[in-house]
Amino acid sequence: MLTTDYTNAVLYTAFTLAFAGFQRVGEFMDRETDRGLGESFAKWFLIKQHVRVSADAKYMELTLTSSKRDQFRKGITLTIAASSDPACPVKAMRLLQARDQHRPLTAPLLCVRRLNLQAFTSQHVVRSRQQLAITAGLGNGSWNGHSFRRGAATWAAQVGNPEAEIEILERWPSDAYKAYIEFSRDEQISLSKPFQQPQSQST
Repeated sequence: MLTTDYTNAVLYTAFTLAFAGFQRVGEFMDRETDRGLGESFAKWFLIKQHVRVSADAKYMELTLTSSKRDQFRKGITLTIAASSDPACPVKAMRLLQARDQHRPLTAPLLCVRRLNLQAFTSQHVVRSRQQLAITAGLGNGSWNGHSFRRGAATWAAQVGNPEAEIEILERWPSDAYKAYIEFSRDEQISLSKPFQQPQSQST
């Protein structure tokens, strides 16, 4: 459910955006020391101006000025479609924008607290995700900076996205994304049986 609480709205936006955009935590977090970069901050980290929601709210564009796959720092623009479920990243972003009109467009996109602003650190992301997982009955889990990309790749494979499409969504130049796809125990068993069957038949 979307929330009007500012801190929760930031988390909801960050998590839905990270999943839909196949993002690493490092692509949308920053540190307290980074906030002192002044105008140079926007060259390395996300600011509000890097987001553009279409007039019909059917999609949004997110410009990453710094990304692991953008070695020459040309900038990467992600186009993320709206969805009709509660995890819609566009709806979450619009809610955050409505709650965040007190800060200029050059301000960091994500922050902790509305007035006493704090950096949106990776530690805050992982800790918040762990708390949500425990509340949802999922246990502690092994959440890390690649959990969103791993989860997105796994989900994309499960719902039948072709490999070429996953490579585009993940921004991978090769089939390295396959290492991120996880399989349930039942799926692993079903894969293991055909693999072993030729040997059992020959003995």
